[in-house]
Formats: sequence, structure tokens, C-alpha cells
Amino acid sequence: MAIVYVAYDGKWENNAYMDHKLKVLMVSMDKTCLQLQMQIAKSIGIEEEASKIRMLYNANLETSKGVEIENDSDVEMYLYLVKNEEEYKKCPIIVEIEETTIQYSEGSKDSVVALYVEEEQILTTTLVQKTKKRRFQEVEETETSSSSSSVWESLKREKENMEIITKGTSIEDLKENLIFESKEDLKEVLSMIAIKKKFQYRVPKSDKKRFMARCIDEKCEWYLSVRVYKNTTMYKVCTYKNVHTCSLEFSNPDHRQASSHLISKYIQNMLGDPKVEYKTNQVISDVKRVLGVTVNYQKAWRAMQNARDEVLGPASDSYGLLPSYCHVLKKNNPGSVTKIMKDSQNRFKFLFVAYGVSIEGWKHCRPVIVVDGTFLKAKHGGILFVACAKDGNNGIFPLAFGVGESENNEAWEWFFTSLKEAIGGREELCIVSDRHLSIANAIKKVYPEAHHGICMHHLKENLIKRYMVAGLHDLFFKAARAYRHSEFEKYMSEMSSLNPKIKDYLLEIGPGRWARCLYPRRRYNIQTSNIAESINSAVKEAREQPILKLLDELRKTFQNWFLERSKLAASTFYPVTTWAHKEMREKLEKANCMEVEQLQTNTFNVKYNQKTFFVDLEKRTCTCRQFDLDEIPCSHAIAGIDKLYRNKYEYCSKWYDIMMYKNTYNGSLNPVGDKEDWNIPEDIKQEILLPPIYKPAAGRRKKQRYKSATETFKMSTKCGRCRRTGHNRKTCKFSPALHPYSKKHNTNEASTSCKAQSSPTAF
Repeated sequence: MAIVYVAYDGKWENNAYMDHKLKVLMVSMDKTCLQLQMQIAKSIGIEEEASKIRMLYNANLETSKGVEIENDSDVEMYLYLVKNEEEYKKCPIIVEIEETTIQYSEGSKDSVVALYVEEEQILTTTLVQKTKKRRFQEVEETETSSSSSSVWESLKREKENMEIITKGTSIEDLKENLIFESKEDLKEVLSMIAIKKKFQYRVPKSDKKRFMARCIDEKCEWYLSVRVYKNTTMYKVCTYKNVHTCSLEFSNPDHRQASSHLISKYIQNMLGDPKVEYKTNQVISDVKRVLGVTVNYQKAWRAMQNARDEVLGPASDSYGLLPSYCHVLKKNNPGSVTKIMKDSQNRFKFLFVAYGVSIEGWKHCRPVIVVDGTFLKAKHGGILFVACAKDGNNGIFPLAFGVGESENNEAWEWFFTSLKEAIGGREELCIVSDRHLSIANAIKKVYPEAHHGICMHHLKENLIKRYMVAGLHDLFFKAARAYRHSEFEKYMSEMSSLNPKIKDYLLEIGPGRWARCLYPRRRYNIQTSNIAESINSAVKEAREQPILKLLDELRKTFQNWFLERSKLAASTFYPVTTWAHKEMREKLEKANCMEVEQLQTNTFNVKYNQKTFFVDLEKRTCTCRQFDLDEIPCSHAIAGIDKLYRNKYEYCSKWYDIMMYKNTYNGSLNPVGDKEDWNIPEDIKQEILLPPIYKPAAGRRKKQRYKSATETFKMSTKCGRCRRTGHNRKTCKFSPALHPYSKKHNTNEASTSCKAQSSPTAF
């Protein structure tokens, strides 16, 4: 195939064609001269019956317009030069159209057309058309000097109706004189007829000019003969003997015509939504139900891959479109930052994306960034890097994301460098992650001014895996979440009593990286990397898609988040966010039960449960330290504020102000639109980006991460009789076939014996 640019309504100047209009065609490499003329005439609105077309191409002859193309061999030679010779890559075909008896529908009688041919690099698409009829009528004879023109004229003199079957058309049966646009269309229709009528065929002869098929039973009389139609690429049914005398022993559930390519046509509509998981076993059952054919797992899996390539495009082609996608993304979303890094062989290495609305919204979020990485499950593998924060309503705020080959020092350093270039630095910045060594190395190098905090959940998993002691889980969380240093020391001592090595292990890591009361900077309530993992979970299904589909699903997810939260901000009438209001509401109930002793204008002693807390409203501190670290008034501070009849919202941090929340989601995230509408500069179009070299591990591709030994599993029992969950065969109460030791069986026996004892006739 080749992409052909058609230029018309121009003029010649010094053997150069200037000021023309353009049309774009898709032409197969085996096109005949006649077919090319007809396709050009149809595309630019010319009635071919009233026109004579003369084609030539410029061979760098300064004194001539070019070399004339008169027949099929000339077309073949030109296409060969375009494909294999560098100097002919963009050599135009000049087509002069001369008027005969009927005027053009568009243009003038001196219209000239130039065609620029390039090699085709497009995604595979499914063209579904309806059956159409063409009637060729007689026209006046015109002088022709080529064999292709004579064939064209002979086709026009045909008077009978010819039914032409195009790709995707479904018919009940074949008949003689039926015409197919290609051999592939013929084979697809014939395979479907064979499946529906429960017979199988073999192909004893198939070449460029003919196609023959016979029943697999040699004694059967069924026979089909198809030949090329009058020197074109179309095929005409010449002989069709639709009589089956085959034996039933040749009727097998595994149909030989049910190929993976044919099955993929039926399941394409099931793969449009990445959130709907369609498994290979479902393909097997659907093919059995719809077509009545039994297919094995391997064939069903190949059909899934073929259908996915048809719907989503080949995974390798997505990488070639990345530069264009990033260009349109930045154009439609001003302020966005995208970066692509490739190796010396032009293979993909890293990608970074930060939306403009995320960069602006980050200025109104608390200065805590959470980063994490998760594996991709597509054909070429890779790692998805995510950086996010929390907004004033305690919601997940997407900051940036990237794609790399693996989680190593180079990848994380490149990601953090790109992140810093996009969002810059912040005062009192804190970065939270798991204990991955590459993340720690990258933060030290790129963000030396930031404090690196550890996710307490991952630290707990490592701690319990190392020291399997009962009660360690609760004690660690209490120590990590403690606001006061005295409480922290208490729980550390209790863990040390379980095993002295536990305290040494935690102190070696550094309590300032995981304990709330010892943070050198405020981490607020962000003590885990769960928000980054939540983003990974939100696009769980999209991680199996090609990289372009993955990026678009991420954009859709974030776009919905921005829209929903901007509506929430507009409908909030509190001075603070709804989350901050709810937190203060819960603390107010406890504050009403406290005794308040005012010391000075802004200082108080607050007594509760035989404990005394000192509150300073001017400094916004309390000895419980909740007011200090979370920047939301604690219950003791609320009791003091109520003593002075002041507004409680005024003592909340600016990060929880409703105007800050509105500014966080003030912008909108715009889509990139269809690829056909993209306006891409030539330098970006010509940029080469190949997919990375990925060697998958042996065995089935992993879709679930490896669970740690300390994680809890949610297991559901499924009954083998009634197929319901929550019980097994022994305890089933729904199935009519009872197990002799089932509870229902025993219950029925007991109820029967009770009725027998209470009945008067039993005596």
C-alpha cells in the first residue's frame, strides 16, 4: 500500500506544478493503470466517462515535464522506483486530464493533477461496507494508446448488473458471476458460509489469477472456481457447484476454517472499553455459542491479539505516534510539559508528561509529593512512574507521570529531573515513597533540599517479615502515628520488650523518616504512598493497553477528576473544604466536654480525662501537637476558640481554604481529538521512535504483583453444586441434590423427627 497525495487545479511554471489543491488517497502497490485512473477521477470529482487521463512522472529532466505512464508495467516500474530508490521517494506523478464530451464536475478542462507517493505507515483499520451494485453504461469511444485504457472501455460497455462484495459483507451463499474486490474478501465470506453450513473445504489451487476450493471429502461433489476479473484485482465466481454429498465423519467440532483471524472479527466490539475485562476463556465460550465451533486456548488467544491490534492498533505503532501525540497534547493544553528520551538506535527509553493544569494546581496544594512505580502489562512491558499530592479536601491530586524501561537509578533520576524542571521547587518540600534504593539515590541527587519520608505501610511489611512477633503490627502503627514524643517512646519500649532488635532496626532507618512526631517538616496526614498506588489501581486495566491508549486513559481519568472536583468546589459554601469541616465537626463534640481555663488573651489550659493541655492560639500550637502538625485546630484549641466566641475556620491553614481548593482545579484538561484531525509539523512527523527491546520472561505474562507474606488475602469459597459463593458443597442449602452430611440434610432430618414426635399418629 502507498499514500498518494493528489494535487489539482494548479498551473505549470517552468516545468514545475504550482498553486494546486490537495487530496489524499490510499493506493495498493498492485494497482493497475486503469484502477489508478478510476480512483483519482472519483476522488477529485471527475466523471471518468467524459475524460481522458494522461499520466507522467518527473525524472529530473529540466527540459521535459516527465516520463509518460501508459500501461500496468509503467505503473509497476514507477512504484518500484518510489519504494527502492532514494532519489524517487517523493517523485510526483503528473496527471493531465483532457475533456471529451462531458464537462468536469469540478475544475476546468486544463486541470492537472500531481501525485506525491510515500510509503504507507498507518494503523490497521477495519473497513465495513455494504454490498453495492454498479451498472456500466455505454459511452462514446475515445482514442486510447494503452492496453489499460482499452480494458477500461471494455468494462464500461458491460450492460449486465454485477454485484460486488466488499470487505465485511455477509451473504447467505455464493453464486456464479458474483464479484469480490479482493481474494481476502472471498476467503472470509467463504469461510463464514462453511462454518454456518457445517462443512469444511480445502484449497488445491490458489495463485494470483485463480482460486479453487473443494470439500475435504474427496467423494463430495462440492466445487468452487474463481478467477481474476478482466485484468483487475477483483475476483469473479466462474463455477460454483453447491451440492454436498460428504460423509458425516468429516464433520468435526474444531472447524478448520475457524481461523484466529476470522474469530477476531467477532470479538472486536468486546475490546473497546479497557475497563471491561474480556478473557480468553470467554472467547472460547462465545465462539461455541455463536458459531457452534470448538477452538483451543491457543487459537482463542491469538484471536484476542489480532482483535486487539485491529481495535487499538499494533503496540509497536503506538511508539511511533508518541511525538505527534505529545505535540497535540501541549498544543491543546497550554503550559503542559512532555519529554521523550530515546537511545542511539532511536528506540524508546523514557517518557515524561505533566499537564499544565496540574502544574498550576500544585501551587495550591500542601508541599508533599508522593511517588511510586508500577509495572505495565502490555506487549513491550515497562514501568509507570507516578507523582501526586493531596489537595485541600484530602483528595488525590495528579502531578505528573512517566514511562520507563525499568525501575533503576537512571530512570528515577531522569523522572525527578524532568519533574523539577516542570514544577520547580517548594519550601518545606517533603517527598514520600517506599524504600526503593533508586528513589532514595535520585532524591539525594536531584532534590537535596527536600526531606525524604518513608511509607510506613511498606516499612511495616519489612518489619513484620523480618521479625514475626505477635502484636508488632499495632504497636508499630501507634508509634508511627503518635503526635507526642512521650507516646512514641512508650510504644518503642513496648516493641523493644518483644524483641530488642526491633528498636535497633527502626532507629537505624531513622525515626525522622517514618515517625510523625519526629518529622523535621510537616507531612500532615500523608504517611503512606497509598495515593500513588490508588492512581495505579485506577488505570489497572489500561496498563494492559498500548502506550498511546494508556496515556489517553490517564488523561480521561484525570479529566474526570478535575471536572468533578471543580463542581464540588463550586457547590461548597463553607469557608474551608468539606473534609476540613468534617474533621473540625468531629473534634467539636469532644471539645464541648472539656474544661477551659483562660490564662491570657490567646492562651488556655484545657483539661480532659485528667490531663491538661496548653493551647496558644496566637502561635497556633497545643501540647498534644495535633494543632502544630496538621494545621487544623485540635479539640483543645476548639474549646479555647469557643471560649472567646471566635470563628474556628480562621485558625485553619491556608491549604484548606475553599478558594485555594477552587484554584487547584480552576483549569480544564482538554482531549487530543482523533488522529485524523491532528495538524503535525513535518519535522515531528518524520521523527523516528521505535519500540524498546523487551524480552518477556518464560511462561504466562504476569498481571498481578507478587503479594508479600504478611498481606491479608480475601478468599471466597464457591459451591460446586449451586455455583454460589460463601459456602461449599457440604454446607449447601440451595441444591436439590444433598450431600449426606450437609447442614440442610441434617436440618431436614431433625425437622422431620420433631414433626413425627409431635404428631398424634406417631403414638
